[in-house]
Amino acid sequence: MRLSQLVSSIQLSHQLYHRSKFVFSPSVNGLLSSVRRYCSDGDGKDNKQGRKLNSTVPLNNSAIKLLLKELYKDNGFKHKLKVHKIEDDLLAKVARKFRSKAISKNNRELNETFIRVRNGEDKVMALWPYFLKYAKKEYPLIGCIKDLLYHSNFRSPVSWYQEARNIAPRKIIYHAGPTNSGKTYHALHKFFKAEKAIYCCPLRLLAHEIYRRSLEANVKCDLITGEERLYVDPNGFSSQHVSCTVEMANINEHYDIGIIDEIQMIKDDLRGFAWTRALLGLCAFELHLCGDPSGIDLIRKLADSCGDEFEVQRYDRLVPLSVQKNSFDGKLSNVTKGDCVVAFSRKELFKLKYSVESKTDHKCAIIYGGLPSVTRAHQADLFNDPNNDYNVLVASDAIGMGLNLNIKRIIFNSLMKFDGLEITSLTPSHARQVAGRAGRFRSDFNIGEITTLFVDDLPIIQRLLDTPIEPIQRAGLGLTWSDVELFSYYLPEASFTDILDLFSNLVKVGDKFFICRNEEFKNVAAIVDTVEGLLLKEKYIFCLAPIDHRNPLMSSAVLKFATHVGKRTSITDASLKELIPYPFKMPDDEEKLFTLEAVYDILDLYLWLRFPDYFVNYHEVCRLQKELESVISKFLASPRKRKIVSSSAYRNYRSNTVKFPFKLSSVDEREVVSDVKKRRS
Repeated sequence: MRLSQLVSSIQLSHQLYHRSKFVFSPSVNGLLSSVRRYCSDGDGKDNKQGRKLNSTVPLNNSAIKLLLKELYKDNGFKHKLKVHKIEDDLLAKVARKFRSKAISKNNRELNETFIRVRNGEDKVMALWPYFLKYAKKEYPLIGCIKDLLYHSNFRSPVSWYQEARNIAPRKIIYHAGPTNSGKTYHALHKFFKAEKAIYCCPLRLLAHEIYRRSLEANVKCDLITGEERLYVDPNGFSSQHVSCTVEMANINEHYDIGIIDEIQMIKDDLRGFAWTRALLGLCAFELHLCGDPSGIDLIRKLADSCGDEFEVQRYDRLVPLSVQKNSFDGKLSNVTKGDCVVAFSRKELFKLKYSVESKTDHKCAIIYGGLPSVTRAHQADLFNDPNNDYNVLVASDAIGMGLNLNIKRIIFNSLMKFDGLEITSLTPSHARQVAGRAGRFRSDFNIGEITTLFVDDLPIIQRLLDTPIEPIQRAGLGLTWSDVELFSYYLPEASFTDILDLFSNLVKVGDKFFICRNEEFKNVAAIVDTVEGLLLKEKYIFCLAPIDHRNPLMSSAVLKFATHVGKRTSITDASLKELIPYPFKMPDDEEKLFTLEAVYDILDLYLWLRFPDYFVNYHEVCRLQKELESVISKFLASPRKRKIVSSSAYRNYRSNTVKFPFKLSSVDEREVVSDVKKRRS
């Protein structure tokens, strides 16, 4: 059909409709212009344009898919995706749902836009507003992604602590030295003499030690840890001095002197954020940092960014440390008074304890992280007391800080440990922290000695101790309650787990910082997200608590505690004792002991959470803890003669080519391989 014939046909149709008083919605002139626009110059033989003439034919699914494919290829569309931060994975999800919506034809306006695009009256980008509106409805994150990205910018955490910046310049003094060099001792002189001061440390034991020493020096001091609040004033009013775990540091209070112990833990994957917060946020006119020299360069940079003065005071070890020429060659019968055998698993420690006690006349004190802090302190006292038979110690790296021990010689049973994710070798820093416990100043020993239980470890421990500790490059940062609150404001329907995942994906940090691992956070969040009635702030508090989610008993306790808070009901004595094996019985073996240790952790969690309206049995829980401490101490003191099982697990680790943080010489490698083969045979 030629163009003139087509025009005549349309005019005739219009006259017939007009006479019949029907309303023909598109005007004739508009329709004619459309025809002229899409037809060829008049010959009517262009097949491509002929397809577009048929504007009255409804869209089919294939046509919609083709148009959407054209949209997704458009450069303008791709630019819009970047502007709105819609990544490929999210685009794929939105595209699938948007296509289904378009095909359903329930949206008349959208359907008409598709027809106009098909007919060439609109460009394909006319579909973009509908796509974006639908994407925001299905995924609210798209509507607020710019704001969330702004709030997830952690490149300058110095600006978060304006109160501390207002008193700048603070004077920061870094007391740098190895273990047993007196660095903390010198810093504490300032603490005791100050009118108002705060001491921050990684462990309850350390906080208790400074609290006790303060009272002995007639300095009124409070103790603040996650589990305990001890105030000198009977009415609970704060004293001018406080000893606390670093997470509990009050950054809103002003102090003359602040002390942050073990500052090198600012690099810790799990807790480093607490040291960063204390360093950047403490309102102290003079801030003393105690740690090994590896943190000097990083802290200097952070001090400069804060506008603070920075000074370094260096210390040498007070008692020399020496690696012996010979190992024990696997013979625990060679241990003598003052020896400490170090291993990195509870089961291995008990094997060592029973072996030493069966092969010698010595009794063994035992210290590891899973023991209650009071029990650890008691075991340390037994070992330090010269008037009993507990003159050998078996211990984990828990002796690395927080305990004063009268150790003559450290004997490494192995040089590998489980870090929570995998088996790894000790780092030079970790090896020095543990080895440095030998030869304490003013003890009975004028030199600290280091050796190993097995011969193939001896050159490796020597190399670890000789290897320079690498400077710390970055400080840890973590998710705060303010961040959680902001994310929740923008995404009120999001679960706490979703917020954590989103934060991990969006957060950006500067080159001097990193985001601490939050696997434990997420695992606890997955538990409390299932509890009805629990407020977001309450979920956040649960996630901050010291919880080992790998222990089924602890996980069930978290769920039960959270359920009570969600229902707004108190946890009675009866409901608490239903959760734990009460009354406590003397365990028959180590496995049952480990269960009691988990029960103690549950009681600790009760004290830590401090929901006063629901956790109303504070004194009863303290009594239960003391009862449990007594049972555990009796088990540790009871004689158990057992044959030691050789470190088969340790040998398996060695056979899997464990990588050490330095290169062994070819001679060392041959010696290691040869010795392992001999021991296996």
